[in-house]
Amino acid sequence: MEPNPLFYKSVVPLNRDRHRDWTMLDAENRYGFARDTHVIPAVVDEFAAALAHLPIVFAPSKPYPTTVFLVGVRPSRNLLVDDDGRWKGAYVPAFLRRYPFMRGEVAGGNAVTCIDEHSELLGRSAGQRLFDADGKETALLRSTIDLVDKYFVAAKRTDAFLAAIHELQLLRQVTIETSIGQASSSVIHGFMTVDEQRLAKLGADALLRLRDDGFLAPIYAHLFSLRSVDLLRKALVEAAGEAEIDGTKGAVDGDAGEQGQARAHGAAREPGRRDADGSRTAALDAAGGS
Repeated sequence: MEPNPLFYKSVVPLNRDRHRDWTMLDAENRYGFARDTHVIPAVVDEFAAALAHLPIVFAPSKPYPTTVFLVGVRPSRNLLVDDDGRWKGAYVPAFLRRYPFMRGEVAGGNAVTCIDEHSELLGRSAGQRLFDADGKETALLRSTIDLVDKYFVAAKRTDAFLAAIHELQLLRQVTIETSIGQASSSVIHGFMTVDEQRLAKLGADALLRLRDDGFLAPIYAHLFSLRSVDLLRKALVEAAGEAEIDGTKGAVDGDAGEQGQARAHGAAREPGRRDADGSRTAALDAAGGS
């Protein structure tokens, strides 16, 4: 039996009778569940909206790597969630916005909306109702299901994107380093980025295929997003309670080119699995800004 996706503990189909009196917290401080991770799943639909705010990298997975937002420079530590559970970044990944909902499959292969019954965001008192007194879906539930459905479609596009760049062997290992002056530094290994030299050497047919499939834009969005590693360095300074220190830097170390204070080699991945609907992740840029 496969493990649940990241953050999910007890996934069951949403049921109008079983969950009729359930409520969900939908407040600014709802993101405490994401405090203990340094990566968040990402999909191509949100790359453009997120590139200026979050580094987008590739994490090892099977049958091919998956895309994630880097939100910390040390394992199990999210620099963008404060002590009260508020998101401190300018863009909120859709993987977080959809939680505790997701798409899943039941016997027979039909896709259904599911919820994590053990989520601290759900209950029977505080928060907004999922169903009204007549058993009809509330506006909150309808908007959430809409996000989940779009998320599912975005995940399929992301899978196709990942398969394409894996087939073209465009990825290479990188090391991501951040430091605060001379006193403290952090290095994480295992992540991957697109190799710009390999990309430049692709033949005309391969480039046309990437263009026609709509994959060139997310490739370049990913490369430009590496500049955002410096934002994590600034978040690290803030978390340390220190003022701006001379000599601080954020870097992707290797030979990836100059993608914003970036040098380049890789990093570790938060354990997880594909959603029950077969997708790794899914997210949309709508309403992601904060």
